[in-house]
Amino acid sequence: MSNSILDDLLNSQQLMIAMLRISAEDPSARVGAWDLRDLAAHLAATERDCYVPRIRSIATGENPSFGVFTNDGTDFSGIHLDDALDEWTATRTMLTGYVQTLDSDQRTRLIGHHERHGDVTVDRYLEIALEHDRDHLRGLERLAGEVTR
Repeated sequence: MSNSILDDLLNSQQLMIAMLRISAEDPSARVGAWDLRDLAAHLAATERDCYVPRIRSIATGENPSFGVFTNDGTDFSGIHLDDALDEWTATRTMLTGYVQTLDSDQRTRLIGHHERHGDVTVDRYLEIALEHDRDHLRGLERLAGEVTR
């Protein structure tokens, strides 16, 4: 059982936050359909409403089933960029701290079932979270490339 996935999650989050803060100086900056505030709020809400409860459910041995999570239609207009980033940071810190308290069986043997990803362990769900980060990070990298032209 390796904690490198936890380090990767924290590192990807720090990189995205730095890129979001730099790009936020351009009020017209968008990553696909998302403006930067909405993207930050999406990341915070996904961590809070998806990853945390689902990982806890797997770790407690509930053998849960999950559909595909989306908050794409959520109105994030009342949320400020810095508040969303602060919430995301706090939630991810709490989640990684929680995962560090789990034993090997809780992280790698207990499962849930995901509609798209099949059987998932806690560690596999952390990988899904990292894939989500990296997907949005690629969008931020494209934005950074556009800004520097």
